[in-house]
Parts: sequence; C-alpha cells; structure tokens
Amino acid sequence: MTGSIQFVQRPANPAPEQNKQAEEHAELLIVQSDFDGTITTSNIGDAIKEAFGPEGWTDLEAEYQAGNLTAEQNTIRQFAMIDAAQEDIEELVKGEVVMRFMFDEFVHHCHGVGIRLDVVSSGLHTYIDAILNMLLFDHIQVHAGQSEFTSEGIQVTYTGPDGQNLDSGFKAAWTDQFKSEGRTVVYVGDGRSDLEAAKRADHVIATSGLAEEMTRLGLPFHPFENFEHVGERVEEIRAELGGEN
Repeated sequence: MTGSIQFVQRPANPAPEQNKQAEEHAELLIVQSDFDGTITTSNIGDAIKEAFGPEGWTDLEAEYQAGNLTAEQNTIRQFAMIDAAQEDIEELVKGEVVMRFMFDEFVHHCHGVGIRLDVVSSGLHTYIDAILNMLLFDHIQVHAGQSEFTSEGIQVTYTGPDGQNLDSGFKAAWTDQFKSEGRTVVYVGDGRSDLEAAKRADHVIATSGLAEEMTRLGLPFHPFENFEHVGERVEEIRAELGGEN
C-alpha cells in the first residue's frame, strides 16, 4: 500500500450473515492512541512548558525520567507552575502542531469501516481538543487531563473510567476498561508512559521510546513511522478478526 490507506471493497449485496459478522467485529475493535509524539510529530505539552513555564519545570522532568514520578504526577506538578491563559495556550499549539503523516486519512478510514478510535493521553484536553477541533475531528473521543486555569497555575486532574481521580496508570486504566467491554485493543504509542497500557493491549503499534522498551522487554509489536503504517497494520488485524468478508 503506497500513498493511501486502502478502504475495503465489499460485495455490492453481501449476505446478511456476512454483514452482521463484519459489523460485530468492527464494533469490538478499538484503536487506543496516545497523542503527543504519536499523532503529532513532537510533544505539544513540552512546547507549552517551554513557552510559559519557569526554568524549574525541567527539574521535575528529570525526576520523571529517573522513575521518581509517574507521568500523571509529572504533568500535574509541571502545569501547576505555568501562568498562562487558556486562549494563549490554544493559540500557541495551533501554530506549533505538526500532525504525523496520513493521520487525516487514518481517521477517515476508521470512520468509514466502523473502527472506534479513542485518544488516551496524559496530556491535557485543553490543547488536544483545540487541535482536533481545528482539524474538524471533534467526533474522536478523548480521555485526557482536565485543566482548571487559576491564579496559582493550571490545576490538572485525571479521571479514570470509574470516575475516580488518578495520579498513575491513567492510560492503562482505559485499556482495562476497553478490554472489560469485550473489545480487541490496538494500542498506538511512542513513549515510556505508554508501556503499561501497551502490555495490556491485544496488539501494539509502536515507535520511538515505546518501541525501544518493547524491544528491551522482548514484547511483540509492529513498528511505525506514519499513519499509513498504522492503517496497514490495523487492516491486517481487522482481517484476522473476520472483519473483511
């Protein structure tokens, strides 16, 4: 496949049982994707912190890299140090963001064949929603940090599928939720914060830090550089599940 994700060509008048089986498999297949560095080519959260945060935010990043903070704790503490209005952040990210090649086509493909695509991120709804709305992808379900802009910085909270606030394991909690619904989870990610969720997923499509961790641990995954590669692998999985009849 070169240049575009191929939509499945179905018979003009498929048998009712074929239609039913294809729809059931599509409904139970979900792509759970990270956002920063996965859907985008760079970390948008870091760009915000570099633009509006004090110098001390890098000290917390070092603590996270050393394993002393979870991804959620790191984000909560770093954004509490930022003094910026929501409008300023939204304006920054709209000029900063570069989407990974063929993400648009992948979104349309998933919609066309009935595959659910959810973004689950330890970033913030504020900037993820602004970017997806700009691209007219506001139909994508997003699970991310909620933010409150205050005089004492940006207060971030993460709410799990059960409605409880979390300061660790946010992405993995949503993976567990999807699997509890009987779904086949395809995880797409790029970083260390994706590892626990990826371990729980049925299939993993990885790049950068996540690919390195999966390799180090001897865990199976499919590499990607762009969303053409992601789309190809998702179609293979869909066919294996019986979605292509």
